[in-house]
Amino acid sequence: MTTRRNLLKSSLSLAAAPVGMSVAIEVAHAEDMPKWNNETDVLVLGYGNAGSNAAIAAADAGAKVLILEKTPAGGGNVSVSSGGFVVPTNKEDYYKFQKALYELSRSEWDKDLLDLFCEESLHLGDYVSSLAPEGKIGVYGHAGYQNLPGADCVNKMSMRNVPGAKGGDRLFGIFDRAVKARNIPVLVNCPARRLVRRGNEVLGVEAVYEGNPYFVKANKAVVICTGGFQSNPELMARYIYGNPMAYLGSPAHTGDGLLMAQSMGCDLWHMNSVSAPLGVRVPGVKAGIAMVTRQPAFIWVDQDGKRFVNEKKLDYHCSWMAVNNFDAINHRYPRIPCFMIMDSSYLKAGPLISNGGSGWAINREGYKWSKDNQKEIDSGVIIKADTIEELAKKLGIAYYDKDIIGQIAEQSGLSPEYIKENAELSPKKGLFAYAFAGRDITGKSIEDIVYEAQRKVILELAGKEPCVIVGRNADYILKDRDDVLNVFIHGNMPEKTQRIMVLYNVEENEAVKMIADTDKRRMTNYNFYTEQKWGMAGNYTLALNSSVLGYDMCQKIIMDCTKI
Repeated sequence: MTTRRNLLKSSLSLAAAPVGMSVAIEVAHAEDMPKWNNETDVLVLGYGNAGSNAAIAAADAGAKVLILEKTPAGGGNVSVSSGGFVVPTNKEDYYKFQKALYELSRSEWDKDLLDLFCEESLHLGDYVSSLAPEGKIGVYGHAGYQNLPGADCVNKMSMRNVPGAKGGDRLFGIFDRAVKARNIPVLVNCPARRLVRRGNEVLGVEAVYEGNPYFVKANKAVVICTGGFQSNPELMARYIYGNPMAYLGSPAHTGDGLLMAQSMGCDLWHMNSVSAPLGVRVPGVKAGIAMVTRQPAFIWVDQDGKRFVNEKKLDYHCSWMAVNNFDAINHRYPRIPCFMIMDSSYLKAGPLISNGGSGWAINREGYKWSKDNQKEIDSGVIIKADTIEELAKKLGIAYYDKDIIGQIAEQSGLSPEYIKENAELSPKKGLFAYAFAGRDITGKSIEDIVYEAQRKVILELAGKEPCVIVGRNADYILKDRDDVLNVFIHGNMPEKTQRIMVLYNVEENEAVKMIADTDKRRMTNYNFYTEQKWGMAGNYTLALNSSVLGYDMCQKIIMDCTKI
């Protein structure tokens, strides 16, 4: 009889079951035993950092060892990393640091296991040196999370003066040579598929080798070192909520070993995290490309065009935390994808992303970022536009410059064309005539109506979201807010004249006249409605001379001030 309670139990059981195909073969009787193709003491699944060192440890303990590797070469994510490893100066501080990392990521952790990890980490440098006595170990960096307790004890180490390429290839090369020196066989292109079990006892593994089932008997142990699961959409949906980020690790990391362990009744933990620094998707490349860039001269914005991070101070290793933001109201990831906005001078300085960076796409798939960024522009990875407005349209981001004119027009009842030409400019008359301009029965002139509408729109925009408002007396209108940066940018007459000549295609005398007329009208409007003097430094947080500083320096100063 099916009751509501039994049905609920069944549903819960199904929800906890492994994803995909069966990952275990049950051997109940002797006649069910497979025909073994190979036999060993310790069978290691996966030939990366963990797998190679597990094999070394087992062989040094006297066991016969065999390694099965899914890919053609092995190496896993360690081979495409920077090749570093952490050696702390003392256990106590390192424990504090690691504990803080777990708490920061809201990950499960075990006190005894963490204690053992911190203890053994003290000896990691000596261990790596013992595998490559010809090498020299040295410090190349420190903790990436300097604000966490215990960070001062963390040293990032690397091995030098040993054969191999660089980075992760050099580090894995040390482990690979140590495996070969012990005559440990490695079968590549041999993915493990299912455990062979009898009750709670693991007898061996069914793999696929040269296109055929391949059964390996393990007399003492099967050690699972198959990496993570970021390339398994079903597991990502289950544990990472389907986060659509561009992951940097091996496409072979599909959680095979995790599912095998789960089939034996093992609990899974620490499943809320995958290797995922901020990456870029490139057509035809399976893995994401790590954002290893030059000194920031760009801003990051989300799909609404909002800046959301201090680009200069963001730690590379936790960059994904800045973009992994779910909008629970609109049910979307507004920062996936996000956009890096820069000017042409940044692109002309060299490749946007370094080809010396880590990650599977560059180090294994062989993608080379073009020196002039043109290949990425042509493929649509970099979107180029002549104006911010055009760029916003190409990215599908709302652009508010004209929108604010429309809102003022709607509030005032006047045409957008009139607002565009006159909203922050007085009519062509002096302050005295402006004050006594024609007014309706309420005592308001057209200019008064426009100003009130403009004021209302600016206050609404500032209260709604972070924004940039150019002119329109916004410094005065928002003077009572504590979160406003008021900037007055001015320039010397020769530079201003030249700019207007180019912008409006006019002769020098006409450009000078246009500047004088516009400045006078803007000053009259500002002085009348704010009862302050236009251009007074005291009205602004910053007063910058673009002719002296240059546009790039003005931009840098403004952006630095937004971070204070």
